[in-house]
Amino acid sequence: MLPLPSSPYRRRWKISTLLIVSFVIMISLPITLIASYSVRSFNTILLDNATSRAMQTLEQISYTVDDKLRLMKNTIATIANDRGMITAASSAHFSESKQDQLELSRKLESNLHSYFHYTPDVLSVVFTFNEQGAASYKQNLSIDETKMRAQSWYRDVLQNKNKVHIMGAETNSGMFNDNDNDNYISVAVAPNYSMAFFQVEMIYFVFNAAEITNLLKTEVSDAGDSFVLNASGSIVASTNEEAMKDGISENPHFKQALTGTSGNYVENIDGKQSFIVYRSSDQGFKYIQVYSYSNMVKQINTMYKRILLLSAAGLIVFLLVSYLLVRSIVKPIGSLVNQMASVKAGNLKAKIKESGPVETYVLGVTFNEMVSQLKSSIQEIEDKETQKRLAEIASLQSQINPHFLLNTLNTIKLMASISNAVNIQKMTEALTKLLSSAFNRGGMYTTLEEEIKLLDYYVQIMKIRYGDQFDIRYDIDAETSSIRILKLLLQPIVENAIIHGLHERETRGLIQVSGETRRMDCQIVIRDNGRGMNPELMRKLLDSKESNVQESFNGIGLKNVHDRLRLNYGPAYGITIESEQNEGTTVTVVLPNLRGDVGHA
Repeated sequence: MLPLPSSPYRRRWKISTLLIVSFVIMISLPITLIASYSVRSFNTILLDNATSRAMQTLEQISYTVDDKLRLMKNTIATIANDRGMITAASSAHFSESKQDQLELSRKLESNLHSYFHYTPDVLSVVFTFNEQGAASYKQNLSIDETKMRAQSWYRDVLQNKNKVHIMGAETNSGMFNDNDNDNYISVAVAPNYSMAFFQVEMIYFVFNAAEITNLLKTEVSDAGDSFVLNASGSIVASTNEEAMKDGISENPHFKQALTGTSGNYVENIDGKQSFIVYRSSDQGFKYIQVYSYSNMVKQINTMYKRILLLSAAGLIVFLLVSYLLVRSIVKPIGSLVNQMASVKAGNLKAKIKESGPVETYVLGVTFNEMVSQLKSSIQEIEDKETQKRLAEIASLQSQINPHFLLNTLNTIKLMASISNAVNIQKMTEALTKLLSSAFNRGGMYTTLEEEIKLLDYYVQIMKIRYGDQFDIRYDIDAETSSIRILKLLLQPIVENAIIHGLHERETRGLIQVSGETRRMDCQIVIRDNGRGMNPELMRKLLDSKESNVQESFNGIGLKNVHDRLRLNYGPAYGITIESEQNEGTTVTVVLPNLRGDVGHA
């Protein structure tokens, strides 16, 4: 007979002992104690899990809302430092010519649209001038300028130049001429420019709070009101419309949440027990979530009643089935055999209940531990592979060659002394658009139409740098233009055509970009009539792990483009190259026909 394992299994009784004791000793007291202990333990576990779930939910909400508010603040800070924007606003307001005023206003509207192309939430942008009135763009919300200048936050904004202040509806209560200001989020910033030259005192933005309010909503059934507060305790957004208008700073039920950093507590609100969780984010915002405490403990009360009934029934049933104890040994062994067959077939959810004497109990514990460890190992491997894949994708998309930036900026500097401001403005604007896309603003994906626009900016730069020695033509229909592709997918290919094909060519070059949509796939072809490439150069371009061309924009070579396509879409997709010396080169890109929200890679 095999020796029994060490503690704790040695404390379990043998079959013969169990049979004798079970018929001699009253079992009612042990079962009662076990039931009581189980209820208390279950109560503690459920409350801990509910608290942990609530904190995790609030943390996820805070990360999502923080990202939204951070993007809003960064965009507004960029506008406040945009000298051209400030100049246009001042000129449009003080221009005596109606025609000039109209043109400058349209230009300003266009620039504002380009800054907020990623969101429709911006409702109005108001420029206030040094004691000389205000100008409103986009939607006119009938803001009372006198009341706005009298607000305390207005003085705070003027005293902290270039600091973005985010405020909720309660801060601006009474400032709007209409009464429907509950769903507004306002942001103000004072540009750090000389008043004598520009006279722009402050820029005031009004956003629709609906999107952030929707982010605060959760699918948890017992969740109540959610609040986002700024550093001064003013509500920025909330699912409670009344709180959006009146605030909660004077509400005693939220005093602990307003003064604390992170935690939870139970509070009696309007005669009902409420569970309140709160935390402060890195951006300085306070997040508060209210849950129904009665709903949280409802499951505990139900389980308590069930355990009492089961315990009473167990006392009766145990006496009736105790004589079948020996036969019960066969059941766990048979269950073990069946679950082992299930695991062999690939079902890693198989689990048996550890029961019976020490021998079968050890078998059950060992089997469950084995399946659990096997499942954890497989999951760990899958997670590592996923992280590695995402890291490779992110690495491929985040390469920016500093030589390109340096050479481009040097070109702009040289043009400043020999050219007029129009070329400098075009080149700077093109470079800004390219950098905005290269730094992955708005995610990894874009439409083919937007990619073509960014490609045009790049071509403008290359034409200025190398001279207007080539043309580029596009043959892409509307259906193909709307497909979703990875950002900066075509730019490295066109760059290769310019540098290796058209540069130093004696006659004028031509690049043709065409697109064709199939049922499941899309094919994009880039042709040039340049010098072509020999097989050796083609091999180097496709085999190199990183670009060696210092003049490139982002250091992404053809091999990187091919790898990105395969990592994102699978081995069926990628690029192929056909080239003939002195005839030209054709690069074909094959990718899936994706539209709408493509989700994660």
